[in-house]
Amino acid sequence: ALQGGHTKYTHSLGIRELREAIAGHYATRYGVHVSPEQILVTTGTSPALWLLFSAILESEDEVILTNPHYACYPNIIRFSGGQPTYVTVRERDGFQLDPEAVREKMGVRTKALLINSPANPTGAVLPEKCLKALADLGLLIVSDEIYHGLTYGEEEHSILEYTDHAVVLNGFSKAYAMTGWRLG
Repeated sequence: ALQGGHTKYTHSLGIRELREAIAGHYATRYGVHVSPEQILVTTGTSPALWLLFSAILESEDEVILTNPHYACYPNIIRFSGGQPTYVTVRERDGFQLDPEAVREKMGVRTKALLINSPANPTGAVLPEKCLKALADLGLLIVSDEIYHGLTYGEEEHSILEYTDHAVVLNGFSKAYAMTGWRLG
């Protein structure tokens, strides 16, 4: 690293070549254009959530999410001053999120909808029709896509295929078995 001149600080968004490769992946895999300037490389997706919710939430703002959900989500929302609002998903329905149930939870303090597909802990994959309907609600959608590439029989879709009013979280730890590298 010393001999190659790689001992300086990287750009605050992350190494340009990495951001270009991520943009290329989304273009190839999902057919969506994401500029490298729109990509922020973090030390994992949880720190990315902290940054995002700290930036967009004010006291008592709401974030809608499923129940069950990844256990850290409510803590991050609360720490950032927000309140989690839950939409229950049930095993008998394949743990699918109902866009109408989300609409019913929307209020004047709702800042975002947080989705996770494939979901932790249920494994549910949101189908294309559902993602389209969620995008049509007009909310900022925070889409945790960390388990993309780990589906069996069902093809996962990025929310970016249906709206650009979204923030996508993804990383290298799951699909590339790089948990110790902490990139998100």
